[in-house]
Parts: sequence; structure tokens; C-alpha cells
Amino acid sequence: MPPAHHRIEIEDTVAWSGKALASQICEEVVLMNLERGYYYSLDDIGSEIWRSLEQPVSVASLCQSLAAKYHAEAATVTADVLTLLNKLLEHELIAVVGG
Repeated sequence: MPPAHHRIEIEDTVAWSGKALASQICEEVVLMNLERGYYYSLDDIGSEIWRSLEQPVSVASLCQSLAAKYHAEAATVTADVLTLLNKLLEHELIAVVGG
């Protein structure tokens, strides 16, 4: 379990934790934490973010890529991505990797 005080920040690198079972349904991904027995559904952009975490990725580069792809304001994208990533971390579906 991640330390209760840890929050993902823009400088972090994140990836799948290995504790989730994921399934693609149309454009959305449904996740299940097998240890906790809970499932989570991601919308199409959340699913895109999930798929990008198969290999470790820096949060900064992920946010830049999404802002460019969707022609969105970088600050808004960053805030939204950090919110999702921290929810995924809280449920142990992703992990901060590297140092």
C-alpha cells in the first residue's frame, strides 16, 4: 500500500502496479483490483491514459502529449491527469516507479 501521504506529482514516473486485471469494452477500460475485489470503469480518455501506463511514463510527458493531442490548456490537462492518477494510486492500480 502506498504511504498515505504520497501524492503523484508532475515530476513522478508511473506505471501499472500489477494488481489490476483490465478489460477493454468498446473504447473504455474496466479495471479490477483482485486483492480488494473492487472494479473501476474509465471513460475513453481515462482508458487512453491507462493504456499509456503499460510501460513507465513520466507524468509531465503524459500531460504534454494529451494537451497537444486534444488541443487543451496544459494546466487543465495536468490537473485532470493528476486527479485520475492519484485515484488510481489510492486504489493500488498504479505505482510510482523509479527514484
